Amino acid sequence: MKGCVNDKGELTDIYLPRKCEYSDRIINSKDRSSVQITISELDADGRIDLTKPHIIPISGIVRQRGQGDFALETVLHEKKLY
Repeated sequence: MKGCVNDKGELTDIYLPRKCEYSDRIINSKDRSSVQITISELDADGRIDLTKPHIIPISGIVRQRGQGDFALETVLHEKKLY
């Protein structure tokens, strides 16, 4: 995990910048329309496997252009989750 870390190895930042998976743009702290979607895999019994979450951030500019669904579908195809 990137960010400011103190001598004990503890994270000290309040804000950690994220990067849009679709457009590779930095999502700044003022972007109020960005989303972060967590997709979980299922284990053999059909339960959610919490050890392997896939976190997909989508920037607000992509969503404002009406490309949010397309962006999510494209990212899921690239990660072979769809």
